[in-house]
Amino acid sequence: MRFRVDRVSVSSVLLTVCLLTLIQWNLKWAATWRTRAVGVTDRVARLNYESSIAFASLALDIIVLIVIWTSYQKRMRWAWFVMVVFVCVYFVPVHLLDVLLDIKRVGWHWWPGVVQDANEGRPFAVGALIELTIFTLMIIAVLVPVGAFFGKKQSLPSGAQSKSGGVADTPIDETQSGGRANS
Repeated sequence: MRFRVDRVSVSSVLLTVCLLTLIQWNLKWAATWRTRAVGVTDRVARLNYESSIAFASLALDIIVLIVIWTSYQKRMRWAWFVMVVFVCVYFVPVHLLDVLLDIKRVGWHWWPGVVQDANEGRPFAVGALIELTIFTLMIIAVLVPVGAFFGKKQSLPSGAQSKSGGVADTPIDETQSGGRANS
């Protein structure tokens, strides 16, 4: 199998790296499935929904990887739309909602504080910066190949040979050939 280096291939690799990072985290959370109750007090038991969400996220990640390496590489438009939906409808609410709400609550003064907190090793700050980085990479990876999915289809020049060895299927202009097809 020959690997082309173009915008779609680079996009596919970026998306794959981001998804593999997400799979690593989801496997960590899915491993907690044996613990049914996370927090138990006198009257309330908080169930372990993180493991259920992690299993669902693993399924989505695997489906998206299959889409990337089967249809996205072939420049099928529906695969590009699947990626946009995955990033906007799944990744943002599941992984970034808390970060975005915290940014809204604190304002743009959030950035210097979160960088300082991340340097000190605080988990929320480290996770927030990692997830914002993944989101940025995913947006770049989805937007870079837009022209390859929605641009003009490349056609062979007139008289060029197709892969089957015959003359390429190019329309014949009857006015130039005097009303008859070239033989």
